Amino acid sequence: MTLLERLMAAHADATMVGWDFSRLDGALISESPWWDFEADCLQSLRHSRIGAVDLGTGGGERLSALLDSLARESARPPRIVATEGWAPNVPEARARLAPRHVAVLPYDSEAGDPLDLPDQSQDLVMSRHESYDPTEIARILVPGGRFLTQQVDGFDAPEIHEWFGGEYLYPDVTLEAHSQALRDAGMRIDDADRWEGSMQFLDALALVTYIGLVPWDAPGFAVPPHAERLLELNAAAPIVVTQRRFRIYATKP
Repeated sequence: MTLLERLMAAHADATMVGWDFSRLDGALISESPWWDFEADCLQSLRHSRIGAVDLGTGGGERLSALLDSLARESARPPRIVATEGWAPNVPEARARLAPRHVAVLPYDSEAGDPLDLPDQSQDLVMSRHESYDPTEIARILVPGGRFLTQQVDGFDAPEIHEWFGGEYLYPDVTLEAHSQALRDAGMRIDDADRWEGSMQFLDALALVTYIGLVPWDAPGFAVPPHAERLLELNAAAPIVVTQRRFRIYATKP
């Protein structure tokens, strides 16, 4: 196969199931924010006494890891509910989380779905790279309940947009906009931080695989129209792309 044929095959084959980037092991080096969102979620789970929600659980991978950490500490986990907005992931998450006694609810905040949970029924909501409705967060939290979110900035990976075109699909996902929306919903902002770092792809094959896994970074992308650019990037590999993240930790007064 020629390089272009390999690129087309890799892009076509790259379909996300759960939230698994393992096929890029060794081909993608990704920096992480200076804060540790997983550690912060684990600490909050330790202190949850009423109930916790993991929004956008994917295939349940990260929540399983958090619960395994609690189990190693012999800590009793709180009652936990997970949600997932992408239908193919729901059975994947249920299979992984059922042995851990975690229910998985279909839920898509972007579609305007209500969270199928009672008012003031949770003391922790976690959202890693998942959309959410601030009014629903405030509704289900008890007074003193916490909301922890880490988000991909709507202007993430600008180089990919420059190389391959395509509009930014989530320009409203910014630290300022999310902070204000939470305040408007009655939440108190405790921490709000932004971070910028890099992702480094081994070659163009890794890059098109990544784009196939997260197609919202390059809407409408196909290999043939961008063959020349991809060959140029491959010749100059490694390929470096900017990451942008922010976090908000908030409390319901």
